[in-house]
Amino acid sequence: MAWNYARYIGKVTEEGKKEYALPMFVNAQLPSPYERAGEYPSGGPHPYYLEVYRAAAPALDFFSPDIYWPDFEYWCQRYSENGNPLFIPEARIDPSSFNALYVFGEAHAFGFSPFSIDNLPDVNSVAQSYAILSQLRDVLPQAQREGRTRGLLLHVSSPRPTQTVALDGYLFQATLARSWPAKTLLQDDGAMIVLETAPGEFLIGGTALTITVSKDLDSGEGTAGIVSIEEGQRENGIWTTSRRLNGDENNQGRSISLSAHQFKLLRVRLYTIPKP
Repeated sequence: MAWNYARYIGKVTEEGKKEYALPMFVNAQLPSPYERAGEYPSGGPHPYYLEVYRAAAPALDFFSPDIYWPDFEYWCQRYSENGNPLFIPEARIDPSSFNALYVFGEAHAFGFSPFSIDNLPDVNSVAQSYAILSQLRDVLPQAQREGRTRGLLLHVSSPRPTQTVALDGYLFQATLARSWPAKTLLQDDGAMIVLETAPGEFLIGGTALTITVSKDLDSGEGTAGIVSIEEGQRENGIWTTSRRLNGDENNQGRSISLSAHQFKLLRVRLYTIPKP
C-alpha cells in the first residue's frame, strides 16, 4: 500500500513541479499505541516506510508527522533521520507551549503548527512561549545549522527526574521546579531552549525548571560555574536587562531558575577553571 500511494503521490508531485517548482512534502497520521495496519490510515509516510517513499517518490522533498500521541520527542527523532528536515504541520495543542521550545532547540525543526491554536481557552502560555522564540528568530536558524542550540522537555511522568544536555563544553542538568522549603512540584511540565551566543554565553528560555551547570568532561577536565544571570528581552538583536538575578534567585550562584507558570528569557554567562 505504501509503495502504490508513494508512486501516485510522487507522479502528481513530479508533474506539478514542472509547472511550479515548490518544495513538496507529505504528512502522515501516526498510529496510536498498539494500532495495527488497517486500524489507522495506513500506507502513509510513517517512519518505517520512509525509504519506500524515497524510492518511489523522489520528487518529494521531505516527510512530516502529525503528532497527537505521547512521546513527542520520539516522533521528532524518527522524522529527523537520514537528513529529513523536520516540519510538524499538526500537533496536539495542550502541550504545544512546551513542545515548541524542544522542537526548535533540540530537534532543529523549521516549522511547528499546533492544531486549532485559535480555540485555546487560555492562550497566555503559548503566547509567552512563542514570544521567546520570536526574540530568537534572528539568530536561531544559523545557530541550529551550527549546532549551537539544545532543548529539553520534562514531565512529572518522565521516566527520569532529570535531563541533561551538553553545549559548548558545559552540561546543563534540569529538574522540574520545586518550592522551598516544602519541595513540592510547582508545575507538572517544564521545558527550555538553550542557544549559545558566544563562548561561555547563552540565552536560555523556558519555564518551571531548575538548572545546574557543570563541566562537560568530554571537552576536558575542570570546574564550571555561573558568572551572571540576567532576566530581560531581545529586540532587533539588542539585549535589554530588566533585572540581575542573585542570592535566593540563583541559589547563591549554584543554579539557574526558570519560574513556574510563566516563560522567561535569561542571558547566562559561565566560566571554566581548567584542571591544572
